[in-house]
Amino acid sequence: MNSVERNIVYRFGLALVLVILLLLSLWCCCPEDPYENYLNLIINTEPKSLDPALSTDITTGIITALMYDNLIQFGVGSEILPGLAESWTISEDGRVYTFKLRSDVKFWDESPFSATDVCYSFERLLQSETRSPQTWLLSPIKGAKPYMQGKTDIIEGIRQISDTKIQIILETPFAPFLGFLGAPATAIVKKNESISYSQTLKDKPMGTGPWIFEEWQADRYLRFKKNKDYFKGQAKLDGLILNNIPEILTSAIEFEAGNLDVMMVPNSEFKYWTHSSVWKPYIHTLEELGLYYLAMNLERAPFDDQRVRQAVTLAIDRKKIIKRIMHNSASLAQGAIPPGLAGYDSNRVSIKYDQEAARELLIDAGYEGDCEFDLWVDPGAAISQTIEAIQHYLSEAGFVVHIVRNDWNMMRDAMRKGETDAYWGNWWADYADAENFLAPLFHSENAATRNRYSNPEVDSLIEQIQRSMIVEKRTSLAQKVDSILIVEAPYAFMWYPTSYTVVQPNLKGYVPHLMPNANRYTEVYFEEQETK
Repeated sequence: MNSVERNIVYRFGLALVLVILLLLSLWCCCPEDPYENYLNLIINTEPKSLDPALSTDITTGIITALMYDNLIQFGVGSEILPGLAESWTISEDGRVYTFKLRSDVKFWDESPFSATDVCYSFERLLQSETRSPQTWLLSPIKGAKPYMQGKTDIIEGIRQISDTKIQIILETPFAPFLGFLGAPATAIVKKNESISYSQTLKDKPMGTGPWIFEEWQADRYLRFKKNKDYFKGQAKLDGLILNNIPEILTSAIEFEAGNLDVMMVPNSEFKYWTHSSVWKPYIHTLEELGLYYLAMNLERAPFDDQRVRQAVTLAIDRKKIIKRIMHNSASLAQGAIPPGLAGYDSNRVSIKYDQEAARELLIDAGYEGDCEFDLWVDPGAAISQTIEAIQHYLSEAGFVVHIVRNDWNMMRDAMRKGETDAYWGNWWADYADAENFLAPLFHSENAATRNRYSNPEVDSLIEQIQRSMIVEKRTSLAQKVDSILIVEAPYAFMWYPTSYTVVQPNLKGYVPHLMPNANRYTEVYFEEQETK
């Protein structure tokens, strides 16, 4: 029996069990399901905390965004919309942000929201006692660094003008800053001076958001009820349940049984879902703000030679991997900046698969059939087939690739010490700006801890992108940086991911959002509600 047949048998067996359980339940006098009008979603890992200041991973960010609001919020795409701030102005020099706050917002306990809560939330994020890894989001604010170092009791750049007006002053102009204020960690919490308050927020949140926390059963689910007094209008459903289901096949079975309402289509079953006449009409596609790459250490042979780095991209048939292994759930990368961001150049011609050209570059660099290196991979990434295909293509071009499998923490430590020849990685947007795919990865201050890439011209261009408030100029500068990176090839840019999400036929109003923390699920409803 092959894997496909085993999968069918497994599915049939589970379906039969579910049918039997359903019939048994009909014989019982069961009370009405109190969670019938709740949206059932999936998470595949536990959140690290329910405190937004400790939000460092996508799962925690998604969860905290259901409960808390920011001064601004992201729209369906990369647009920035009003949140707790109903409007704002930015000074001509790009340093002073003045926010007019809403006056009709309450926390779940009925206490009113005001500028005092904003000041407290930002100060709390920067305080050493909070232990937030996300202080970088507010570090552009004037006086933030002395405050973090304990040299002052106030943050000079945060000024409360009134209960409904706050001003933020930056040390220098920083164009992406508005996007920083939409990150999960910069969400606004209720002011509370209690020392134990920070500990309390880890599992007893207090927000203004559309979903009020009800219960967290570890390794099982998190449940929320709708905030009937939400300032943007209450959600159409009564509640929301996040079911912790790490196993992909279990998620698929539960979804087909109707126990889940939304599911990311697993790559291992991509053909089954996308070719199904039943489910195909209910699949939503989204080009994600992400990048997969093979990064090379520029201070270690053989990648201290640009020709060798260029040969890596030429040697790999990325199109075939995307088609045959990834089932077209990605698009070919043309550089560091993904589609959907100003700076992506849709007219750029992708580097073509050319093994002969790759071999010639290796020979020219002094390597002929013996260009040897270690490729570090996180085994938890579940990409064995992809890595094996990359290893195969590179070996055909004259590389000798040794796969080194270590968990991410060990990889990161080795990267910081400069001990990795190359590593497989990916990057996802923290905020919807091309700068987020350039500064963290390629500015020499940051690349020093990754792959030792350093180019003064690239540093200067990135800094100009950060300072300029003119969209056209920032776009042009970003494209110029991208062009330099393609030539110097510190990374072999592989692909931009595409997600496929399937929803139940009776679920209406679902729209995939570009930023993971942007979807609040307030507009979704079940079809039978239309007559209510």
